[in-house]
Order: sequence, then structure tokens, then C-alpha cells
Amino acid sequence: MGETKALRRDARDNIAKLQAAARDVFVVKGLNAPLEEIAKSAGVSIGTLYNRFGSREALIDAVIPEIAGRHLQSLGAEVAAKATVRERLETFVTGMIDLQLADPALNDAILRRFPDATALVGVCDISSALGQSLVREAHDEGVLAPDFTTDDLFALLWLAGTASRDPNAPPRWRSIIERALHAAWT
Repeated sequence: MGETKALRRDARDNIAKLQAAARDVFVVKGLNAPLEEIAKSAGVSIGTLYNRFGSREALIDAVIPEIAGRHLQSLGAEVAAKATVRERLETFVTGMIDLQLADPALNDAILRRFPDATALVGVCDISSALGQSLVREAHDEGVLAPDFTTDDLFALLWLAGTASRDPNAPPRWRSIIERALHAAWT
């Protein structure tokens, strides 16, 4: 927000309080958390939230891409450090699932529940590209079944993201996903 320099100090403070509250609430409750709760946590009115950010997606884009980017960049480095394409792809899948489990906001981001949060989508596109390149690399090396596609990879992550947020999900959902990935290797 380049305009914050021209804002009065109290307006800048309100923006900072809203961003901090949004980070805290989104991490606990996901990106669909009530905006009223964020405003209340920041000590401002809901009108102030909308006045400063305009929409949920603008607030998401103001706080989540940096967080998501750090986590996804860290995962990318962990993936790159693995010796084989199989280790890299398995590390990518388990790392993405771990992120989905640990942080409801990242889960919502990975599942692209708010496609109008364009900055966040851009960050997620980077991890999607990594997953796609890992599948291509595994196919090029002949170690991944030809019928396992990037759609299958993202379906596994979607299933993990959905199950991780559902308290009624079968307790062994993760082992089923891991088994599906294991079966894809030649």
C-alpha cells in the first residue's frame, strides 16, 4: 500500500493493527474467518476494515502472500535438496500436506478458495509450477507411471486439504493419500 505514507498516523496504525489481527485470525480459522472478528481483534470498526482494504481478498493479499511465500519457499528449498526425483516429489507432497494441516490459512490458499486474492494466487502458482515440473521430471526419468498426471498430484493435495479441515474425515486419510502416491511409482 504505497498510499500509507500520505495517511494520517492513526490511519496507518489502524492498517497495521488490522494486518496483525488478520494474520492471527486467518492462521487459526482460515481465510474465511469472520471479518468482524478481525476488526474487533484490531480494535476498530468493520467499516474501518472495509475503508482501508475494500474486500476480504484485498485484506488476504495484504497479509497472506508473504506468509505463504516464506513457507512455500522453505518447502521448495527442502525439495531441491533431495537427491532423486522420487524423494523430491514425495517431499513436496508430504510438505504440502504438512502445511495444509498446520495452517488453515495456507490450506485455504493451496486449495485456492479465494481466487480473487490475486497476489496470493500468484504465490501459489509458484508451488504449482514446482509440482508440475516434478511430475514431468519423474516421467522423463521413467520412474512415475505415465498415467499419473499433474491433475492426479493436485487431486491428492485437494483431498488432503479437504480432509485436514473436516473433523469427520476418516482417521487414516493421510495413509490412503501416501499409498496412492506410492502406487504411482514404476
